[in-house]
Amino acid sequence: MLAQPSDLVVALGYLGVFLLVFLFPIPQELVLPMAGFITAQGKLNLVGVVIAGVMGRIAGSIPWYWAGRYVGEERLTAWARQHRWLKLSTRDIQRAKQWFDQAGSQAVLLSQFIPIIRTLIALPAGMSQMNLGLFLLCLVASASAWQGILAYAGYLLGAQYQVVNHYGSFVRIGVAVLIAIVMVWLLKRKR
Repeated sequence: MLAQPSDLVVALGYLGVFLLVFLFPIPQELVLPMAGFITAQGKLNLVGVVIAGVMGRIAGSIPWYWAGRYVGEERLTAWARQHRWLKLSTRDIQRAKQWFDQAGSQAVLLSQFIPIIRTLIALPAGMSQMNLGLFLLCLVASASAWQGILAYAGYLLGAQYQVVNHYGSFVRIGVAVLIAIVMVWLLKRKR
C-alpha cells in the first residue's frame, strides 16, 4: 500500500506526478519538489516531471473552465446561494468575474503562483468566454514556470529533501488544524 505521495511517484513515475497534481488535494509546492528530489536520484527526468505536472494542472482546470462557460455566472450564483456550506458566496463569484474581466489573460498567467487561485481561475475564465486556446496557452506558460521552479528546487535540495519533507508533515498537519478551527469559527459565527 502506498503511504506517502513519494511512494506514488516512485511507483508510477510521471503518471504519479500527474495524478498528484490532478486528483489529490496535495499542494504542488510539495509534489514538484519531491519529484525533483526523485529526479536527483536518477529515477526520473526533470523535464518529464514538469510536463507531467503541467498536464495534471491542465486536466484539473478544464472541468472548471467548462463549468464556468456553460453553467454561467447566473446559475453558479444561484448554486452558491443554495449551498452556503461551501463558503462560496455570490459576491465571491461576482468579484472573481470582475477581477478577471479587468485582468484577463494576465490573471491566468499569475494564477499558478497562488494556491487555490490556480485551480479556480478557470471558473471566471470560462464565465468570461475566454478563448480556450488562449486560456490553455497562458495556463501552460504559467504552470511550466512555477512547476519548473519547484521541481528544480527539489532537485537542488538533493539529500536535504527528507528533512524538508519531515518538517513539511508538521506544517501540513498544522495548516489542516488551522483550517478546521477557522471553519468551525465561521460556522458558529453564521448562526
